[in-house]
Amino acid sequence: MCEIMIKLLNRIIVLFLLFPISAFAEKEIIKPASAEAFSMMGALNMAMGLIVVIALILGLAWVLKKYGRLPNNNLVEMKVLGGLSLGTREKALLIEVDNKRLLVGVTPGHIQTLCMLDEVSTLTNESEFKSKLETAMDNQ
Repeated sequence: MCEIMIKLLNRIIVLFLLFPISAFAEKEIIKPASAEAFSMMGALNMAMGLIVVIALILGLAWVLKKYGRLPNNNLVEMKVLGGLSLGTREKALLIEVDNKRLLVGVTPGHIQTLCMLDEVSTLTNESEFKSKLETAMDNQ
């Protein structure tokens, strides 16, 4: 997708360079180059080319932002629950993977599992939470 947009952009730029706007205007009397170095048609041609290039760059940026991401085919459900900075380049991250929580230490050159926590229980309603809370309080 990105390569196609770049090829299209290159072809449009070449088209504008080969066929300037002045080629479509009425024929003018050829004047010596030393008489007039700056013409209104040349300035218009340059401005239109600049506008087209900027519009193509912005359009390409929008397309890449909207469609540039590859489809996420991960089969594992993974979330970063939180993090703590331990220094200028070190972090501790709490990650949930397949209902298991991992405490991971991250440095610029290394990632290490620091602690593996118990499975996360997913409670669906209040009565289930209430019963779990009561059994936990009775055990103490």
